[in-house]
Amino acid sequence: MSWRPLALTAAALSLALAVPGVAAADDPPQPQVESRAGTRAPAEVSGLAEPAAAADPVAAAKAHLADPRYHLDPADLVPLRTVVNGQDETVRFAQRYRNLPVFGAQYLVRFRKDGADREVTGAGGRFLTELDVNTTPTVTPALAARLARARLVRDDQVRATVKATPGELVVLPRGTGVLAWHVTLTGADAARKRPVLLDAYVDAHSGRPLFALDRLRMEGPATGSGQTAHGRTVPLNAYQRADGAYELRDRARPMWNGATGEILSYDAAGADVQQFLEPGVPAGTELAKSPTPAFGPEHTGSGAVDAHWGAGKVYEYYKGLGRDGLDGKGGTMYSVVNVTYYGSPFENAFWDGTKMVYGGGGADLHSFAAGLDVVGHEMTHGVITHSADLVYQGQSGAMNEGLADYFGNAIQTGALGIPMSDPDASLLGEDLCKSLPPAQCATRDLDDDRDAAEDYLGVTTAIDAGGVHLNSTIFSGALWDVRERLGAGFDKIVYKALTEYMTPLDDFADGRRAVESAARAARLPARDRLAIALAFERHGIRPGWERLIRTDSRVVLDGLTDAIDPPALAGDRYAVTDSTPDANGPTVIRTGRVGGGPATTVSDDGRWDWTPATDGRRAVWVALDPEAGRFQVRARPLDASAPSTVLHETTGYVYAAAVSGDAVAWSGEDPATGEVELWLKRGNAAPVNLTDGKGVAGYMPSITGGRLVYVRVSFGSGGGHSTPVVHDLATGKEVVVPEVPPAGAIPSLSVYPSLTAGHVVWLYDADRDGRMGVMRAALDGTGRTPVVPDGPQAPYATWLDASESRVTVGVQPDGTTLENANLTKIYQVPVAGGALERYSCNRGEQALFAAGAAGRVLWLDGTAGDTDLVTRDRPAHRC
Repeated sequence: MSWRPLALTAAALSLALAVPGVAAADDPPQPQVESRAGTRAPAEVSGLAEPAAAADPVAAAKAHLADPRYHLDPADLVPLRTVVNGQDETVRFAQRYRNLPVFGAQYLVRFRKDGADREVTGAGGRFLTELDVNTTPTVTPALAARLARARLVRDDQVRATVKATPGELVVLPRGTGVLAWHVTLTGADAARKRPVLLDAYVDAHSGRPLFALDRLRMEGPATGSGQTAHGRTVPLNAYQRADGAYELRDRARPMWNGATGEILSYDAAGADVQQFLEPGVPAGTELAKSPTPAFGPEHTGSGAVDAHWGAGKVYEYYKGLGRDGLDGKGGTMYSVVNVTYYGSPFENAFWDGTKMVYGGGGADLHSFAAGLDVVGHEMTHGVITHSADLVYQGQSGAMNEGLADYFGNAIQTGALGIPMSDPDASLLGEDLCKSLPPAQCATRDLDDDRDAAEDYLGVTTAIDAGGVHLNSTIFSGALWDVRERLGAGFDKIVYKALTEYMTPLDDFADGRRAVESAARAARLPARDRLAIALAFERHGIRPGWERLIRTDSRVVLDGLTDAIDPPALAGDRYAVTDSTPDANGPTVIRTGRVGGGPATTVSDDGRWDWTPATDGRRAVWVALDPEAGRFQVRARPLDASAPSTVLHETTGYVYAAAVSGDAVAWSGEDPATGEVELWLKRGNAAPVNLTDGKGVAGYMPSITGGRLVYVRVSFGSGGGHSTPVVHDLATGKEVVVPEVPPAGAIPSLSVYPSLTAGHVVWLYDADRDGRMGVMRAALDGTGRTPVVPDGPQAPYATWLDASESRVTVGVQPDGTTLENANLTKIYQVPVAGGALERYSCNRGEQALFAAGAAGRVLWLDGTAGDTDLVTRDRPAHRC
């Protein structure tokens, strides 16, 4: 977006009076206190000019925070770092509760020094004053690791590669606090051709897996030289070894202290990226080296020249802002280039918390170190980690990405002399392609003119950690607009906001306040502060912007705090997984009527409950007994006329359940074999394993009209063979529907079966290309007919359920760009066949649902800035 000239007339300045944080004149600051919901500690106290102790800044900050206005105990604060920016000095603390870290809770105190004198100018952040947590865990760390792997890695193929390693206990800031185990999950995602490195958190009392955050932020001295991927010959600070060889070891920066403070660039020589997921650089990995100080074409192709030169430029940029290295303490900066992914090019780059890792490119792409903006972006994640440490999820994660966008582009424009008026200045990653023009190659554009209320991508945390990349340019776009107006000097304000005002759990509105507070503290004139305020207004970033998003559905339950499972629906009654309103307690199973009325909690065990099912009379769910480490299948009448009962108990994980009358079915691990089996229990009888036998598994049970349907998978030569099985509850007779013939060498895939009065319907993928058709067959297995044919025009289907006359399908649209139009949407098609029709025009994610009578659908919707349980009773047809 290009700025239109702003004529600061009297009318414009009067507008400034109505915009928060902007004064019509440079008046002296006045003390102001902004509160934060859920805590007595203020979000920000600004406009202070109070004398402080002149000695140690940490001690001075703690002494100031002892003032009753802050409602906190300084003994609960652990100093993280002190930032010095000219006369300004900021001390950042992390909160601890009974000696345990509190996730994302940080508080800052800001000083201004004049010689030996120091005065407090402000303080604020996030300190949880209402915590009340039992810090003795019930769940063992080993069980927590097992649960995190089973529940928080949703893709079966990815889960098979994942290793779970338990870590420390932390307190999560939900309500009065939740004690949680931190678990590290490492593995590989073959479909996306990238490694997996997640920080997962599991309730240490109930065993409930809470969430997982992606740790990978994707997307004697001698002087040498080398050529970048774009043909530019650049100087390289290298090091000549005793054997005469030169290596990319930069000790020429002020941070080198004789022992640490280097810039090191390693060549992985094609090693697999999985070897580089642990902190630091693996032993045996060598620095990029050359027999002469001129690093040749092999170092251009590997990305070593670009990575080493780019790291130096990043260091110089932040040194200009007063920062010594990524950690602010002169710590060594590590880069690894030329990694692969299972022998193929790794077309990505990431910061893992300790180092940069770059793929080696491929036929169409240069090494990902070839874009200086990409190098700057990824290394800025290191700066963020060592300052505000914005949590990589939702709005705080989008700000994390947005700030990396901003600084990455700022580094490139400055180092390469690109004017802000250049149409490519706002692009990120435009230099990575070997042939495509910049605008087509770029991954993001900071001038995309996005508005929060109009363009926020309504995704749940299952996609892109809640939109950290998808929504980043809303925030970075506002910052870039200001830079286009005020110039590169604005970088100091953004850096000041990041290092002296932002805290880990900030949202867009918090981010705006941080930038505006930093501008006031820097004494920017009213004209410039008005430009900042108007930029945020233009991008719709203001308190309460989420309420402006339109929907066409009716909310049944607002703001679900645990929404991993699909809801269950029978007649007018539903069951859905949720947590307590403050997200502090264990998960619960809520039930109510779709037609209206209050929801009630049917689960009564006070544990982690999940995967609900209902037949309209009772609810069935799975619970964990954390003391015994056993999984329970429980049931209770929806009217709560009797307490819940345990139908089955096992040490094997239970994945899904179904219920109708006295019949309850579930899929779960057989403790004896580790295989996933399909179990059926009738009344008080013992459960029966319907998939007993080596190499046979059962998944996805559903019960309707006296019949159970599930997917049976038989493992043998050529891979897993899957097909629906219909089990008659009255006779025990089973019908194995003939397997859909494959379109290639790999067996076809059948998933998510559902029953109508006369048919079984399911999703199938005959050619295993990811696109899925809808198949139906008679209940006796005959008459197999495509409702929606598989093939090149088939949808990317994600979920299926059916009513008597209509099949409801979750569809991932074909679009290659991630925008609201391309998020999963609900479609319907007649069981007899026909065209898929849009069910709801809500713009956000519509991922998990249950189909009811007469075309009704109940689903989890991410459109309005959180996750709501919503419904409609007929399709919209078109949007």
